[in-house]
Amino acid sequence: MRIGLGPLPLAGASGSQLAAMARAAVAASFDSVWVAESRGEGVGGGLAAAAMLAQVVPIRVGAVLDLGAYHPLYMAEDIAIADITSQGRIEVLLRGGSVEQVQLLVAALSGAHLQFRGPTLRVPAHLEANQPAPERLALNPAPAQPAVPIWVEGALSGHSQDLGVGTAAQWAGGVAAPAPTGRWPGLLLCPGDSQADELLRSAGAEPAYFLVSAVTPEDVVSIGRRLVGPLRMPEFPDWIGAQ
Repeated sequence: MRIGLGPLPLAGASGSQLAAMARAAVAASFDSVWVAESRGEGVGGGLAAAAMLAQVVPIRVGAVLDLGAYHPLYMAEDIAIADITSQGRIEVLLRGGSVEQVQLLVAALSGAHLQFRGPTLRVPAHLEANQPAPERLALNPAPAQPAVPIWVEGALSGHSQDLGVGTAAQWAGGVAAPAPTGRWPGLLLCPGDSQADELLRSAGAEPAYFLVSAVTPEDVVSIGRRLVGPLRMPEFPDWIGAQ
């Protein structure tokens, strides 16, 4: 099982506040810390904040992004730059958008030279103003990771297998964690008061990735004591980590 902190909302948060939460996540043995863009505001801000946190902490950093807010090829460029800046520690959860947009994003991040001809998107576009243009283009620079971990939620979840990305869902009492997709475990976004036994029941026998929300560094410490050990070792002794 993996456990991440967040996603931390960027609206109204300062850099120092985000850094304090990230450092608390490291001290509490979280695997990652995530941030979330405000829908339609500050396009690219989530990746910039994740890249900033990667300079502060050694764990993985994630960004929840609104797909469709800008061209997926530009988003792929931003993800690649953030991944290089973080030395290959970026993870991404996509909200909204279309199957076509995810297809182009995943193809661009693969590092291959691509020619994409979708219902509405064309790469290269072959616009008159851009001529002459090659028949295939590759993302430059390419991301540091051979495969950037990507999850989708909502309507796109039904296409995860075909797209080669992970599936994410909001946790609620009794809901099962999404099934793994290839190398990516199902991801559940959980409230801060979640209990280890509830999350383990949601995961069942499958690997799962839990993102748990928190408001203050003190919350992070408390959540870490309650969840990190038991989720990694289901037979974790109750007395370890107790105050």
